Amino acid sequence: MAKLFRRKIYDRLLEWKRESRGEYAILIEGARRVGKSTVARTFGTSTDPT
Repeated sequence: MAKLFRRKIYDRLLEWKRESRGEYAILIEGARRVGKSTVARTFGTSTDPT
């Protein structure tokens, strides 16, 4: 798989995961075709399931 750009949102997702402790969901909004699904998929597969 090609190396992806590290996006600012990735750091925000890590912060959300640390602070929420699974108590609430997150909504990723933005323009079309900017990588929202890709960053969510990458985040989901690269972080531990806790």
